Amino acid sequence: MKIELTSFFILTFLAMNGFSQEKNTIISGKISSFNQPVRDVHIFNLTTKLGCVSNDNGEFELTVSLNDTLLFSSIEYEKKKLKITKSHLIAKKINVELNPFINILKEVFVFGLTGNLSSDTNRVPEDTLPQPNFLFKLSDLDKKLPCDEYGNYKIVNAEAFTNPIYLINGAQGSKYNARLEAERKLKREISRKKQFPIKIKKELGIAFFTKNLNIPEEKIDNFLAYCEYRNIIFEYYNNNLLQVIQILREESKNYYEIKK
Repeated sequence: MKIELTSFFILTFLAMNGFSQEKNTIISGKISSFNQPVRDVHIFNLTTKLGCVSNDNGEFELTVSLNDTLLFSSIEYEKKKLKITKSHLIAKKINVELNPFINILKEVFVFGLTGNLSSDTNRVPEDTLPQPNFLFKLSDLDKKLPCDEYGNYKIVNAEAFTNPIYLINGAQGSKYNARLEAERKLKREISRKKQFPIKIKKELGIAFFTKNLNIPEEKIDNFLAYCEYRNIIFEYYNNNLLQVIQILREESKNYYEIKK
């Protein structure tokens, strides 16, 4: 009885294994057109939604099962569908022949030509498109342009060309208002200076000052102001954070001694 059950399970396993092999099989194929391999053809299994692309020799490999439908697609060739049969699964190989895609254009009729190229060329209709009102000569390449009044500034301020207040005389072509720009630069520096304590405390954390530097929390702003003579604000806004930390460590010792 045990031998019969064992034989039954073995037969069942072999049958299931054979069925699974028939269910999913990796097949190889070659795509050609007029006996020439076709590369870069997209092979898409419409059943499993998986696909691949043919190589330079027109070869490919894809996992398929019985009754799967393969779609072969390429810009230069007509699309083709192929249904997987038992013979394909047994052979594990398929050959696909694609037909070139021919794009048929509509007829174009040309009238008024004699067939003589020299004669027809002289009868070209006049160009009615508007011509540009400026011309360039080779001598123009040697001309030197005047100095750019705004060339010393990294970023051109568009407001200098549009806002009358930004110009001395309030008219286009007036000289650059250096005084007003200096005032705006000073305002930017003051704003950066005010934001520095907020940003550095947020970036390094309060614990860095209280535990590492022994600076009481209520005196952090005072300590940062004390460090300004070391150009710490300049270093911070130039992304030299390591230099900023080094300055804070060095000055914390002097600051601690002074406050004693």
